[in-house]
Amino acid sequence: MAGTPPNLLWIMADDLGAGEPSFTKTHSAHGRISTPAIDSLAKDGMRFTAAYAGYTVCAPSRATLFTGRNSGRLAGAPADWPLLPRLLRQGGFETVAFGKSAPMDGPQPAPQPLAWGLPTDFGFETYAGQTNQALCHNMYPLSYTVQNTSVPLPLNTQVKGRAECMRHPERFNYTTDLFADHAIEWLRARAGAAASARPFFLYLSFTVPHAGGWGSAPEAPEQGNPVPTDLGYGKEDWPIVERDHAASVGYLDFKVGRVLAALREARLEERTVVFLASDNGAHNEGGHSVRFFNSTGGLRGFKRSYYEGGVRSPSLVRWPGVVAPGSVSSTPWAFWDVLPTMLEIARLPPPSGAILDGRSIVPTLRGHEQPPPPYMYWTWRGTVGWDERLPSNGTLPFRTDGRSASGTPPGYAVRVGEWKGVVHACVDQEKQVPSADDVMELYNLTADPYEASNVATEGDGPTIVRSIKAFLVKQSLSCACWQC
Repeated sequence: MAGTPPNLLWIMADDLGAGEPSFTKTHSAHGRISTPAIDSLAKDGMRFTAAYAGYTVCAPSRATLFTGRNSGRLAGAPADWPLLPRLLRQGGFETVAFGKSAPMDGPQPAPQPLAWGLPTDFGFETYAGQTNQALCHNMYPLSYTVQNTSVPLPLNTQVKGRAECMRHPERFNYTTDLFADHAIEWLRARAGAAASARPFFLYLSFTVPHAGGWGSAPEAPEQGNPVPTDLGYGKEDWPIVERDHAASVGYLDFKVGRVLAALREARLEERTVVFLASDNGAHNEGGHSVRFFNSTGGLRGFKRSYYEGGVRSPSLVRWPGVVAPGSVSSTPWAFWDVLPTMLEIARLPPPSGAILDGRSIVPTLRGHEQPPPPYMYWTWRGTVGWDERLPSNGTLPFRTDGRSASGTPPGYAVRVGEWKGVVHACVDQEKQVPSADDVMELYNLTADPYEASNVATEGDGPTIVRSIKAFLVKQSLSCACWQC
């Protein structure tokens, strides 16, 4: 229908490294993992050399996407803060989510910022997936959630493990299959919808290639990279976990391809903007090593790191008729830019009275030059977080003092233009805010993209460090560790 805004499809990979999709063409001693479906999005759309996740671990990263705020402003956000699915639904979009729902895990112990609730409380009309941030690492769970109801998966009650699940994949329910199948069935149903049907926002959130296991609640062991087939990598003379990791990335790509095919078969491809990204950098867990496939593309650090390898995302956007096929952009952007970007694509105004850290990158998508944002900001605290462990009582170990569950002092990373600052622990741990006394490492990302040389004390480094810290102090940011 003329004048109707395009549909929006966001595909979220879990812990996919910046160097893992084959379109990145990064060198690996063990070759490249083949990702033809993801590569097709790069061929038909725009890829980004400076796209960032919102955080260095999962749930907080996704929280920045849904709020338009960086993590330095999430602490203390009001419970009625405008959220992306609610805004799109209010603007006439049908809102649908399948897969990993974090941070939409249900009510959290007070005092927590924002009223997250479950996906259907969050603005999504339709939902099927896993709503527990820790238990979604079980790739063959005993149940999953449809709307707000737990649905048993009786096939997964039998003895299960790597050998059983790969020998007879048809006898088990693998979550990546469940999530993709829900999305495909939903898109097929849309094929028969009336021309006047509402535009949609489909959020498809996978749990791979995150490390996981064959466990069942209340346990969530990370035993490797569960996957129902080796996709031919079984013949390689590699450690089993690395064969499975490659197969996990390949299986993700296979399912992305099936979803894109369903979009095309439903005749929705030409009027749907497709985003693909990862919620944080490559993981180094479950026995997998980021070095084996050069998963970070050579970037320093990985998941749970302030450095580029912890927060850079292999992001792509396909927008038929708008984004030039095969285009490449160096414009820096992060997950908090998604809310204003999607609202502009949806032809909806920004939320009234809201202060957003993000900005729309629609000009970049249209091929226009955009100046870099004034700054980009991430908080963290550097050890294993709440999102990776589930205590025996099943309660997520949130703290209310801004420190992590382990009590580690929080810090932050910041990018201003070509400069990247890293502060491992804020000096002001009472107020938990950036200060002029913070000890900051400094890297020039243009000259040193792998952050090998800290120039904080060299040449103009001290002046640049002072300037960045003075700027941050004026922004009223927190360095509290949020949701970790």
